[in-house]
Amino acid sequence: MTEASDSDQYGHVRLTATEPDGRLITEVLPAKALPGGLVELVGSPGLVTGAAAGDVLTLVSGGFHVVRRGPNDSVQVYAEPPLDEHAMAWLAKAFESVGGYVEAPPQRQFAVATVPSAAGRDTVEAIMAEAGEHIPGMEWQFGTA
Repeated sequence: MTEASDSDQYGHVRLTATEPDGRLITEVLPAKALPGGLVELVGSPGLVTGAAAGDVLTLVSGGFHVVRRGPNDSVQVYAEPPLDEHAMAWLAKAFESVGGYVEAPPQRQFAVATVPSAAGRDTVEAIMAEAGEHIPGMEWQFGTA
């Protein structure tokens, strides 16, 4: 965790994962410190796979371990050209309809949707199939297993 005051225990964690091709991916995410060296993710990763907002993790050398799954799944969306305002609005509305939300960096070369697991993977797959009809050059994947 980066520094945070004792009263709030919020800060950031650096998650690292190894891609199948051996490349390391690192992403900084907001998190809350918990007792025993655990952290709870406050945001879902848009690049690193294996976790979502609400998951409780331990940070280990070169990666992390999910101790307890939270109530969410993450959906990672990539696009070339980058996602425009129309694409972001469409994704936001679609995921809000099932209790989720969408975030993206300013350049919008990717976005991440945090969606309640209770919505179901079939629902997410249907949303993303329809998104593919509206958003050119889009690819996506579940960020959680």
